[in-house]
Amino acid sequence: MTTVFYRAPRKEYPTISHGSGVYLWDTTGRRYLDGSSGALVVNVGHGRKAVAEAMAAQASQVAFAHTMRFTSAVQEKLGALIAERMAPEHYYAYFISGGSEATETAIKLARQYHLERGEPERTKVMARYASYHGNTLGALALSGHLTRRRPYAPLLASQAFVHFDVPEEHSPDEPCACLQAVEARIQQENPSTIAALVIEVVGGSALSGFVPHAGYLEGLEALCRRYGILFVVDEVMTGMGRTGRWWAHQEAGLKPDMMTLAKGLSSGYSPLGAVVAHENVWETVRQGSGAFAHGFTYGGNPVSAAAGVAVFDIMEKEQLVEQGSRAGDSLARRLAELAARHPVVEAVRGRGLMQGLVLPSLPGKPGSVATALGDDAFQNGLIIYPGSGSGKSPEGDHVLVAPPLTVSEAELDELVELLEASLRRVSERMGLA
Repeated sequence: MTTVFYRAPRKEYPTISHGSGVYLWDTTGRRYLDGSSGALVVNVGHGRKAVAEAMAAQASQVAFAHTMRFTSAVQEKLGALIAERMAPEHYYAYFISGGSEATETAIKLARQYHLERGEPERTKVMARYASYHGNTLGALALSGHLTRRRPYAPLLASQAFVHFDVPEEHSPDEPCACLQAVEARIQQENPSTIAALVIEVVGGSALSGFVPHAGYLEGLEALCRRYGILFVVDEVMTGMGRTGRWWAHQEAGLKPDMMTLAKGLSSGYSPLGAVVAHENVWETVRQGSGAFAHGFTYGGNPVSAAAGVAVFDIMEKEQLVEQGSRAGDSLARRLAELAARHPVVEAVRGRGLMQGLVLPSLPGKPGSVATALGDDAFQNGLIIYPGSGSGKSPEGDHVLVAPPLTVSEAELDELVELLEASLRRVSERMGLA
């Protein structure tokens, strides 16, 4: 009898044994191809001894020192590695333990920034419907994913969080009303009351692989500049080479006021996240009160920072950003060919090794098709990441396909073969064929 409180207490879970590259094994010897890098986390692949050794070496020196009193060489090194890849703009990294903490930190830092500037009326933060920025209460209140919000709605009833619509796809030759709608929402709330706008550059678990049309993100950034709103990009999933660049926002040439990171930052080897703040934000706090009124016990943990530095080293030595870009193009092509063979796949979307499949949604049963596909794939040795929702509706099924950046062409062949077999079985079983 277990004493662990599992996510699904009535479910029996296989016990993980070990991992290597894109594969995991349970204690029965069963092998799984990790086609979603866990939850888009394990960018450098499983079983990296170099990361484990770096963590052990750091732990043997000192495993914990509270950041109220100390910094560490390894934290300084990790901050520099991030800042180098944000050049030519200057940024400073505030380290925490994960994506939800990163969102909470960004919200509070935005608030303090405006307090330091003498604008205490800026109390609201904006985000898109069908977005997901974390599971702590503040991050969940900011998120626009209805299914995740519903059980906790009474706890999230705050006028501090404002949501706007998902941009509609349209031809480049057609005028787009999406940005006008966002501006109207800003005007409705009163621009002088808005502290920040947070956006996923590519849709994550709430909108698998959704990429907004050209010019949209640049337009959001311009709106923020116009109204004095901090522009925050959520790169918890998309960062660290996942979309073919170090940071997904670089594709559009954005210069965010803040960026949130986690997941691939340590590739899952240790809990690690960061808020990366532009020097303007940092300098405003430094010149103002001189202290950010916020902190988590394990922020800047030396062992986690050592994992992050080791991950950067692997990614540079093996050129995994470039490798991931090539593999992403290859995966997208394979998935498009699969969709052509299976009309049940309504669309393929995404960037790099963050590809989404859009599936049919059964009326009144949002997420059931995606869940069934994810379960069938898992039972047959493939891990993918099911999701649901679209815009203001919980309807809409989709899955993320996002293997580690190390994935080979042969492994992509195996991934798509397993996925296609699951699509066929689920389509027949649920009458979708």
